[in-house]
Amino acid sequence: MNSAIALDVRQPKTVIELYTSQGCSSCPPADKLMGEIVQKPDVLGLSFAVTYWDYIGWKDTFANSENDARQTRYRDQFGARYVYTPQMVVAGADHFVGSNAHELEQNLLAFKGHAEQIKLTWRIDGSRLFINLPDHLNGATIWQVDIDHKQEVQIGRGENTGKSITYHNIARRTQPLENWDGHRKTIQLDLAALMEEGRDGCAILIQERGFGPIIAALEIDL
Repeated sequence: MNSAIALDVRQPKTVIELYTSQGCSSCPPADKLMGEIVQKPDVLGLSFAVTYWDYIGWKDTFANSENDARQTRYRDQFGARYVYTPQMVVAGADHFVGSNAHELEQNLLAFKGHAEQIKLTWRIDGSRLFINLPDHLNGATIWQVDIDHKQEVQIGRGENTGKSITYHNIARRTQPLENWDGHRKTIQLDLAALMEEGRDGCAILIQERGFGPIIAALEIDL
Protein backbone atom coordinates (compact mmCIF):
# COMPACT_ATOMS: atom_id res chain seq x y z
CA MET A 1 0.00 0.00 0.00
CA ASN A 2 1.26 3.50 -0.81
CA SER A 3 2.11 5.73 2.14
CA ALA A 4 -0.29 8.62 2.67
CA ILE A 5 0.61 11.94 1.09
CA ALA A 6 1.06 14.77 3.57
CA LEU A 7 -1.62 17.33 2.83
CA ASP A 8 -3.93 19.87 4.40
CA VAL A 9 -7.64 19.79 3.55
CA ARG A 10 -10.15 22.38 4.71
CA GLN A 11 -13.66 23.52 3.86
CA PRO A 12 -13.71 27.33 3.55
CA LYS A 13 -16.68 29.55 4.34
CA THR A 14 -16.31 31.82 1.29
CA VAL A 15 -14.90 31.53 -2.26
CA ILE A 16 -13.45 34.53 -4.10
CA GLU A 17 -12.43 34.34 -7.76
CA LEU A 18 -10.23 37.03 -9.32
CA TYR A 19 -10.12 37.43 -13.09
CA THR A 20 -6.85 39.17 -13.90
CA SER A 21 -4.17 39.65 -16.55
CA GLN A 22 -0.46 40.38 -16.53
CA GLY A 23 -1.14 42.75 -19.43
CA CYS A 24 -3.73 44.86 -17.58
CA SER A 25 -2.44 48.03 -15.89
CA SER A 26 -5.43 48.10 -13.51
CA CYS A 27 -4.82 44.58 -12.20
CA PRO A 28 -1.75 44.81 -9.89
CA PRO A 29 -3.74 46.33 -6.97
CA ALA A 30 -6.26 43.48 -7.27
CA ASP A 31 -3.45 40.91 -7.44
CA LYS A 32 -2.02 42.42 -4.26
CA LEU A 33 -5.44 42.25 -2.62
CA MET A 34 -5.64 38.56 -3.53
CA GLY A 35 -2.39 38.11 -1.62
CA GLU A 36 -4.25 39.35 1.47
CA ILE A 37 -7.33 37.23 0.75
CA VAL A 38 -5.40 33.96 0.70
CA GLN A 39 -4.14 34.66 4.24
CA LYS A 40 -7.69 34.56 5.61
CA PRO A 41 -8.24 31.09 7.08
CA ASP A 42 -11.93 30.88 6.17
CA VAL A 43 -11.63 32.21 2.61
CA LEU A 44 -10.58 30.39 -0.56
CA GLY A 45 -9.12 32.85 -3.08
CA LEU A 46 -8.41 31.79 -6.67
CA SER A 47 -6.72 33.78 -9.45
CA PHE A 48 -7.89 33.11 -13.01
CA ALA A 49 -5.67 34.69 -15.68
CA VAL A 50 -7.38 35.58 -18.98
CA THR A 51 -5.93 35.86 -22.47
CA TYR A 52 -7.79 38.78 -24.03
CA TRP A 53 -5.21 41.42 -23.05
CA ASP A 54 -2.33 39.48 -24.62
CA TYR A 55 -2.64 41.52 -27.82
CA ILE A 56 -1.33 44.64 -26.05
CA GLY A 57 2.19 43.20 -26.16
CA TRP A 58 2.69 40.79 -23.27
CA LYS A 59 1.43 37.20 -23.31
CA ASP A 60 0.17 36.27 -19.84
CA THR A 61 2.18 33.27 -18.66
CA PHE A 62 -0.75 31.75 -16.72
CA ALA A 63 -3.68 32.60 -18.99
CA ASN A 64 -5.72 30.00 -20.86
CA SER A 65 -8.97 29.78 -22.78
CA GLU A 66 -10.64 27.81 -19.96
CA ASN A 67 -10.42 30.91 -17.75
CA ASP A 68 -11.78 33.11 -20.54
CA ALA A 69 -14.73 30.76 -20.99
CA ARG A 70 -15.44 30.61 -17.25
CA GLN A 71 -15.54 34.39 -16.98
CA THR A 72 -17.77 34.64 -20.05
CA ARG A 73 -20.23 32.21 -18.49
CA TYR A 74 -20.33 34.39 -15.40
CA ARG A 75 -21.03 37.40 -17.62
CA ASP A 76 -24.03 35.57 -19.02
CA GLN A 77 -25.13 34.36 -15.57
CA PHE A 78 -25.04 37.91 -14.17
CA GLY A 79 -26.64 39.44 -17.26
CA ALA A 80 -23.63 41.74 -17.69
CA ARG A 81 -22.77 43.38 -21.00
CA TYR A 82 -19.06 42.52 -21.07
CA VAL A 83 -16.14 40.87 -19.28
CA TYR A 84 -13.50 42.99 -17.59
CA THR A 85 -10.37 42.90 -15.46
CA PRO A 86 -9.80 43.01 -12.62
CA GLN A 87 -13.07 41.33 -11.66
CA MET A 88 -13.83 39.54 -8.42
CA VAL A 89 -16.65 37.01 -8.25
CA VAL A 90 -17.91 36.08 -4.78
CA ALA A 91 -19.76 32.84 -4.09
CA GLY A 92 -20.56 32.51 -7.79
CA ALA A 93 -23.30 35.02 -6.99
CA ASP A 94 -21.98 38.61 -7.20
CA HIS A 95 -19.16 40.55 -8.85
CA PHE A 96 -17.33 43.87 -8.57
CA VAL A 97 -14.08 45.60 -9.57
CA GLY A 98 -11.35 43.42 -8.11
CA SER A 99 -9.27 46.22 -6.58
CA ASN A 100 -12.16 47.53 -4.44
CA ALA A 101 -11.21 46.47 -0.90
CA HIS A 102 -14.35 48.01 0.63
CA GLU A 103 -16.62 46.08 -1.73
CA LEU A 104 -14.66 42.93 -0.92
CA GLU A 105 -15.22 43.30 2.82
CA GLN A 106 -18.94 43.86 2.30
CA ASN A 107 -19.19 40.75 0.16
CA LEU A 108 -17.20 38.66 2.62
CA LEU A 109 -19.79 39.55 5.26
CA ALA A 110 -22.78 39.11 2.96
CA PHE A 111 -21.77 35.69 1.65
CA LYS A 112 -19.97 34.23 4.66
CA GLY A 113 -20.85 30.56 5.00
CA HIS A 114 -22.13 30.05 1.45
CA ALA A 115 -19.46 27.37 0.82
CA GLU A 116 -20.61 25.38 3.86
CA GLN A 117 -24.19 24.78 2.74
CA ILE A 118 -23.15 21.16 2.26
CA LYS A 119 -20.98 19.66 5.00
CA LEU A 120 -18.28 17.63 3.28
CA THR A 121 -16.24 14.87 4.91
CA TRP A 122 -13.13 13.23 3.55
CA ARG A 123 -10.42 10.62 4.10
CA ILE A 124 -7.01 9.85 2.65
CA ASP A 125 -5.98 6.39 1.48
CA GLY A 126 -2.48 6.27 0.07
CA SER A 127 -2.31 8.86 -2.69
CA ARG A 128 -6.08 9.19 -3.03
CA LEU A 129 -8.48 11.61 -1.39
CA PHE A 130 -12.07 10.41 -0.96
CA ILE A 131 -14.69 13.17 -0.56
CA ASN A 132 -18.16 12.30 0.75
CA LEU A 133 -21.12 14.33 -0.47
CA PRO A 134 -24.38 14.06 1.52
CA ASP A 135 -27.84 14.20 -0.02
CA HIS A 136 -28.75 17.64 -1.29
CA LEU A 137 -32.01 18.89 -2.79
CA ASN A 138 -30.42 20.28 -5.95
CA GLY A 139 -27.72 18.87 -8.16
CA ALA A 140 -24.57 20.75 -9.11
CA THR A 141 -21.40 20.66 -11.18
CA ILE A 142 -18.27 19.51 -9.34
CA TRP A 143 -15.21 21.45 -10.51
CA GLN A 144 -11.54 20.74 -9.86
CA VAL A 145 -9.19 23.74 -10.04
CA ASP A 146 -5.48 22.82 -9.97
CA ILE A 147 -3.42 25.60 -8.41
CA ASP A 148 0.06 26.99 -7.81
CA HIS A 149 0.20 28.85 -4.52
CA LYS A 150 2.55 31.71 -5.34
CA GLN A 151 4.63 32.84 -8.31
CA GLU A 152 6.41 36.08 -9.09
CA VAL A 153 6.51 37.30 -12.69
CA GLN A 154 8.74 39.94 -14.23
CA ILE A 155 6.66 41.73 -16.87
CA GLY A 156 8.76 42.51 -19.93
CA ARG A 157 6.32 44.27 -22.24
CA GLY A 158 2.85 45.83 -22.36
CA GLU A 159 1.12 48.09 -19.86
CA ASN A 160 2.98 46.63 -16.84
CA THR A 161 6.47 46.75 -18.39
CA GLY A 162 9.20 46.58 -15.75
CA LYS A 163 6.92 45.53 -12.90
CA SER A 164 7.44 42.43 -10.76
CA ILE A 165 4.04 41.08 -9.72
CA THR A 166 3.27 38.23 -7.34
CA TYR A 167 0.28 36.02 -8.09
CA HIS A 168 -1.51 33.81 -5.56
CA ASN A 169 -3.50 30.57 -5.86
CA ILE A 170 -3.13 30.61 -9.62
CA ALA A 171 -5.61 28.43 -11.51
CA ARG A 172 -3.53 26.30 -13.89
CA ARG A 173 -6.30 23.96 -15.01
CA THR A 174 -10.05 23.96 -14.38
CA GLN A 175 -12.10 20.90 -15.25
CA PRO A 176 -15.60 19.62 -14.48
CA LEU A 177 -15.36 16.29 -12.67
CA GLU A 178 -19.03 15.47 -13.10
CA ASN A 179 -22.58 16.73 -12.97
CA TRP A 180 -23.84 15.63 -9.56
CA ASP A 181 -27.53 14.74 -9.23
CA GLY A 182 -27.71 15.63 -5.52
CA HIS A 183 -27.77 12.06 -4.20
CA ARG A 184 -25.27 10.93 -1.57
CA LYS A 185 -22.01 9.81 -3.14
CA THR A 186 -18.24 9.67 -2.82
CA ILE A 187 -15.76 11.07 -5.33
CA GLN A 188 -12.02 10.47 -5.38
CA LEU A 189 -8.98 12.47 -6.46
CA ASP A 190 -5.60 11.06 -7.51
CA LEU A 191 -3.25 13.41 -5.67
CA ALA A 192 -0.14 11.65 -7.00
CA ALA A 193 -1.06 12.82 -10.50
CA LEU A 194 -1.27 16.41 -9.26
CA MET A 195 2.16 16.16 -7.67
CA GLU A 196 3.66 14.73 -10.85
CA GLU A 197 2.36 17.76 -12.72
CA GLY A 198 4.13 20.06 -10.24
CA ARG A 199 1.00 21.60 -8.77
CA ASP A 200 0.80 22.79 -5.17
CA GLY A 201 -2.73 21.55 -4.66
CA CYS A 202 -6.26 22.02 -5.92
CA ALA A 203 -9.69 23.33 -5.04
CA ILE A 204 -13.01 21.57 -5.38
CA LEU A 205 -16.01 23.79 -6.15
CA ILE A 206 -19.57 22.47 -6.02
CA GLN A 207 -21.59 24.90 -8.07
CA GLU A 208 -25.28 24.94 -8.94
CA ARG A 209 -26.18 25.19 -12.63
CA GLY A 210 -22.52 24.95 -13.60
CA PHE A 211 -21.80 28.64 -13.09
CA GLY A 212 -24.38 29.53 -10.46
CA PRO A 213 -24.04 29.83 -6.67
CA ILE A 214 -21.20 27.87 -5.05
CA ILE A 215 -22.70 25.71 -2.29
CA ALA A 216 -19.57 23.92 -1.07
CA ALA A 217 -15.83 23.96 -1.59
CA LEU A 218 -12.61 22.32 -0.43
CA GLU A 219 -9.06 23.60 -0.51
CA ILE A 220 -6.41 20.88 -0.75
CA ASP A 221 -2.75 21.79 -0.20
CA LEU A 222 -0.05 19.29 -1.07
